[in-house]
Amino acid sequence: MSIAFLQPLAIAALVVLEVGVWQVRMAVAARGRRRAAAVLGALGAVIQVVALAQVVTDLDNPANVAGYAVGVAAGVYLGVGIGGRLAADPVEHRVVVTGDGAEIAAQLRARGRPVTTQPAVGVDGPATILFVVACAGADAEVARELRRLAPDGFHTSSVLRSASATPLPLGFVQVAAARAARAAARPELVRSR
Repeated sequence: MSIAFLQPLAIAALVVLEVGVWQVRMAVAARGRRRAAAVLGALGAVIQVVALAQVVTDLDNPANVAGYAVGVAAGVYLGVGIGGRLAADPVEHRVVVTGDGAEIAAQLRARGRPVTTQPAVGVDGPATILFVVACAGADAEVARELRRLAPDGFHTSSVLRSASATPLPLGFVQVAAARAARAAARPELVRSR
């Protein structure tokens, strides 16, 4: 392999690392860990300077620019996933549906989701607000379930700084429970990765 291909690959690798560090830094900073965020910021700056120096040494080589662009895209993709796992804050999903929402709540409970309902009055009259709190790892899965079960509902979500666990019937997914606990209680509901 010639050196002409190595430089764009090295640039892409550096940028993947730098953008990944940036994403993790943002997640750590959101948790209030200022020192760790500052250290990651300094590390990211050094990596970025090294990567950019490689690009500007040979601006006539479009492969270097492409390597940088690919590195940014891959770094964001990987960094968002890692940052989401580091943040690990539970997410509260709220869906406002017309009527009593009993069927949607029953389907969520059948999937092991502890849902709370609250009667409300919406723009079209009687409505129900469904509340589901999910661990960070199950957040996307819960959001998909809610969109599928209540496509016409008004959906909102908020990251919670804290949530306390309460005793639930067997088979329900607790806020602080690990994926392994869910697999033990309801193996048919756990997707393989």
